[in-house]
Amino acid sequence: SFHTDKGFKPGLSLQHILSYIPRVRDYYDIELEQIMNIDSANMQPEHWYEIAQAINLALNDQTVNGIVITHGTDTMTYTATAIAFLLPNINKPVVFTGAQISAEIFSSDAQRNMIDAIRVAGETDIAESVIVFNSRVYRGTRTIKLREYDLSAFETVDSFPIAEISRTINIIDPFAKTRHNEGSILEGAFDPNVALIKIAPGLKPELLEVLPSMGYHGVVIEGYGAGNLPIEERSLIDSIKKLVSQNIPVIIASVCIYGKIEPLYETGILFIDAGAISAYDMISEVAMIKLMMILNKTRDMDEIRIMMKMDIAKEMNIG
Repeated sequence: SFHTDKGFKPGLSLQHILSYIPRVRDYYDIELEQIMNIDSANMQPEHWYEIAQAINLALNDQTVNGIVITHGTDTMTYTATAIAFLLPNINKPVVFTGAQISAEIFSSDAQRNMIDAIRVAGETDIAESVIVFNSRVYRGTRTIKLREYDLSAFETVDSFPIAEISRTINIIDPFAKTRHNEGSILEGAFDPNVALIKIAPGLKPELLEVLPSMGYHGVVIEGYGAGNLPIEERSLIDSIKKLVSQNIPVIIASVCIYGKIEPLYETGILFIDAGAISAYDMISEVAMIKLMMILNKTRDMDEIRIMMKMDIAKEMNIG
């Protein structure tokens, strides 16, 4: 991004960004492709699909060893997750990176992150959609943006990242998917009509009930703790039953960053009994994107329940 009178705006070309790390071309043969140039706050599900198309072509190009995507930090985890779902047979590194400080500023972290991302794409066998930031490699489907100004913007909700980057790239996760020679496939698309709603005291149940009339086909609700929602004043039970009866799947995720849905209390059990679907330990945004993908395939509630329980892109740990 570059600075204007109205704040920072996207606009730096890939060639401009690479000009800050000129020596990289001494080590890597880099091809540039500008897919789009927008603020990541303006990203929409349709953009995810456009990016996936370009990545899929590169994954099936045998002359390409790895892929780096520069992306704004605000919605980087969304796009990295979407790519993991759209491209279930990734065969080489797909690496997202960006910066907390604009590349044109002397103290920017862009140079370091770009070098690290290119190294991961060129030197490792990781065949997943990952985020490289602040000397860490994070699985896209298990990562959140936790900090706005600190250079360590992202954190994994797992016990450790996939890898750490120093003089060498140290793979920590022994179960990370690795390179293979099968072709990549672009599978499905997204139904963008999924709402993500955070529960807070005072929320009117009617808010959920108007979703179908607005064209929504599904909803992810961030509940308290292990998936608890109000059952007395402003109870959400009847509203969720109404949605399910209208064939609108309701997914219950946890508002806790490090949490999972376990029906331990009456305030959680009653909603599963009402037809809601557990997100287990999926990040709520990830559950939303997963439901978008599933709804593009089917509106059958039984099939949706089965597919939401399937681990498609290492997005959840059921055990």
